[in-house]
This record gives sequence, structure tokens and C-alpha cells, in this order.
Amino acid sequence: MTQPDESRGQADVEDDDEIAPTPFDNPFFLPVILIGFAIWFIYDGWFNPDMEWIKFNRGGAAVTTVLGAYYTWKAIRERRRST
Repeated sequence: MTQPDESRGQADVEDDDEIAPTPFDNPFFLPVILIGFAIWFIYDGWFNPDMEWIKFNRGGAAVTTVLGAYYTWKAIRERRRST
């Protein structure tokens, strides 16, 4: 077993521990997904007359629209706080 190199500075160790950000770390990732689902549910619930599950699509549109608006508001607040 090798011993850690103690000649390295503290700054080098901190750089190694830093994880690169991913697209999933963006605060606007979830709101964009939810708004996309809301648009899909709205289309299927109101503009597509051939759908069998209209109540499901209309309920899904309401839920995803509310959640999308809430998480968009949260993401905007988080972005403003960090700048």
C-alpha cells in the first residue's frame, strides 16, 4: 500500500476532490422537463380529440404546469442568489 504524497499542497488536494458539473446539476433542468411534459399533456388533453385518457392528460397538465412554475420560480431565485 502506498502512502499519500505529503509534499502536495492543500490546494492540489481540493482540486482533485472537485467534481465536474453535469447538465443535471443545472437548476433549470427540472423545470424544462416539467414544462415539456405540461405542453405534451395540454396537447393530448385539449387539442387531440382522438385520445381515450382525456381526464388523465388534463390532470397531468394541471400537475406538471403547477410543478413547472414552482420549480422555475425556485431556479430563478437560486440563480439570483448565486450571482
